[in-house]
Amino acid sequence: MSFIQSTAFKQLKAVFKGTLVLPTCPNYQESLKRWSILAERPAGVVAFVEDEGDVSAAVRFATEAKLEIAIKGKSLLTFVTSRRGT
Repeated sequence: MSFIQSTAFKQLKAVFKGTLVLPTCPNYQESLKRWSILAERPAGVVAFVEDEGDVSAAVRFATEAKLEIAIKGKSLLTFVTSRRGT
């Protein structure tokens, strides 16, 4: 059975507020775009989360379905700085 037909995926869809993109969706290729073509990888499902509940549900589903997890942040920063002792 494909994970798409699983009870776990049905439960994910029931609580997920964001967008789930599957390989059969017309926007699948666009959903894989990254800053570098070398960073793009095929995915069983792409989850565009809306909040921390979506993150939790997606990670729970991926764990139960034994899927690898890749995270792409939504940041405009190209560098990170930190300050210690201030």
